[in-house]
Amino acid sequence: MVEHQLPKLRVAGSIPVSRSNYKSRCNMYYVYILWSEKTNRYYCGYTSNLDDRLKRHNLGREKSTRYGAPWKLVWITKKTTSNEAIKLENKLKNLSQERLIKFVRKYS
Repeated sequence: MVEHQLPKLRVAGSIPVSRSNYKSRCNMYYVYILWSEKTNRYYCGYTSNLDDRLKRHNLGREKSTRYGAPWKLVWITKKTTSNEAIKLENKLKNLSQERLIKFVRKYS
């Protein structure tokens, strides 16, 4: 009789997934800056699913960006951990509008 080693499972939500599969799906986080021509404002955020997040912003499904749609992605960077992404997002959100504009112009 042959015994098989099954991978240890981890539950993400209610769907069990293997550890390697979970890490490979969630190993990149994006910190981004959006701009709304309608409100002439910038919005900073982070996510692990950029396409879905941008759709949600532009469809008015996010309370904080509902009135500025359509939003244009003007800057993006990748981080390997959510902790790094959150720290950078907070730094960007704490910039004045003037400094954020300078940042976007310099690094876009």
